[in-house]
Amino acid sequence: MAARRKAASTPPAAAVRLDYDATKTTGRRRAPSTSVVAEHVMLPDSKRKKLLATVQDQQRNASAAAWMIRRHLDYVSKFRFQFRTGKDALDKVVNRLFHWHAQPRNFDIAARFGREEMFRMFEAEKVTAGDAGMIKLSGLMLQAIESDLIAYPKVGKYNPKTKRIDQIPKAVLDSVNKDTGVVMDPDRPGRVAQFCICSRGQDGKSVAFDHLEPAENVIFDAYWTRFSSQVRGVSPLSTAINSIQDVYEGVDFNLAKAKVHALFGIALMRDYAGANTPGEVAAEWGAASGVQGAEGEEAVTEPISAKLQEIKPNEMLMLDMDTRGRIETVESKTPSSEFREFQELVLRLAFLALDIPYSAFNSKATSFSGMIADQNLYEVSCRSKREKNSWKRREYSDWVLETVWNDPKLSAAWNLKQIANDAGFSRLRELQEEVEWVPSGFPWLMKGQEIEGDTKAIAIGADNIIDSCTRRGSNFFENIDKQAEAEAYAKEKGVALVKGLPGQAVAQDVVDGVEEKEGEDE
Repeated sequence: MAARRKAASTPPAAAVRLDYDATKTTGRRRAPSTSVVAEHVMLPDSKRKKLLATVQDQQRNASAAAWMIRRHLDYVSKFRFQFRTGKDALDKVVNRLFHWHAQPRNFDIAARFGREEMFRMFEAEKVTAGDAGMIKLSGLMLQAIESDLIAYPKVGKYNPKTKRIDQIPKAVLDSVNKDTGVVMDPDRPGRVAQFCICSRGQDGKSVAFDHLEPAENVIFDAYWTRFSSQVRGVSPLSTAINSIQDVYEGVDFNLAKAKVHALFGIALMRDYAGANTPGEVAAEWGAASGVQGAEGEEAVTEPISAKLQEIKPNEMLMLDMDTRGRIETVESKTPSSEFREFQELVLRLAFLALDIPYSAFNSKATSFSGMIADQNLYEVSCRSKREKNSWKRREYSDWVLETVWNDPKLSAAWNLKQIANDAGFSRLRELQEEVEWVPSGFPWLMKGQEIEGDTKAIAIGADNIIDSCTRRGSNFFENIDKQAEAEAYAKEKGVALVKGLPGQAVAQDVVDGVEEKEGEDE
């Protein structure tokens, strides 16, 4: 009976919770989101413009934001064109073609940007706005299209003949999505069929309809955050732009506070007569009127006699003060150490939006080995971004080769098809596949040690010379060709090029020394 009574008083075991804490609403944090929608519903056209305007404003005014973008571009947007088949005539004509086309007057319809600068700006627009486009035009020209100009039009196109704004065609308004500015392909889900291209209108700030451009004529790229339900890209800076703005404003406020402190650099401290101070003493101090002295006597009304002459750099500063007067300097401790530490933390978090290590911003924040580790990790994060850009570079080079191959005028000028056929390339696709876009490498931090490490890795088969050169933005084949040219020129001039380290014996010297020693022994 006692055992039964004891068992009854034992509390039941807690039930197992089969749930996710992230789905629960508590008073400790913001309530969880309850809807999953397409990205253009979450970020419609009106909010998208606000985000873009905020990012552009910070890029204009905040050095941290501008630096982040420039550093990102340095590592992910720079590529080198490489075409090498071993057929000298073909290699020469293709390399000459792309060298010619890289010039601003041949590449950009506005003759403003060369190829490398245009692709750098292409990446910059993707980072700030989320996506960007370049339209392929006749004559091998490209036209840059900013992200917000792929949009649902608000006004019609300006007609220079009538000097009026035409109405937007009803077919355009019915087919273009209001939030994305594109026409989707009904036969291939998720694929864009046409881009609605707009201009800024006559006033420079409108969204005026220009035309619908087929998607195959547009080199378009974006930063995606969703697997399938996303049509337009989203800026990776969206997670950091508020923090950068807070840092920018915080610096301004602290500078204003420091300036106020600087205006009041010296404080004159005056000790007036108190209630228990005799009247004659108060008179000697020059107390202000209304201060009661001893026995209820009112202190004299003469002003404080301290005199402060104007401070002049070339004269001695002399102060004539009362007996109880003193001077203190107003020292500013702005910005405080706590603010600086918090600012550093915020910047560290902001740089994560582009995967940039803080040591790239402040090398004193880590050791040299830490900088190397940060650089290696950053290189890994850059690979996917470089790969995205390499595909767009390949789309560009395929278009150039196809245009020159098929266009009668350009084909006659470059004779590409005939030279390719003579080299054994009968199909255009075979020629396009020989093109390679090599990303720029990371700079040396300690060249001697890193070369020594690469040399050992190559010796045991863990690496090779070609990839080792590529990682540093160099071209092994070009290096060999230039070295051969240098050696031939040096030989012609009778100058010996030193290949070993200074003071290091070459192999022939060692052999000669051994033979001489053997001769002496005999």
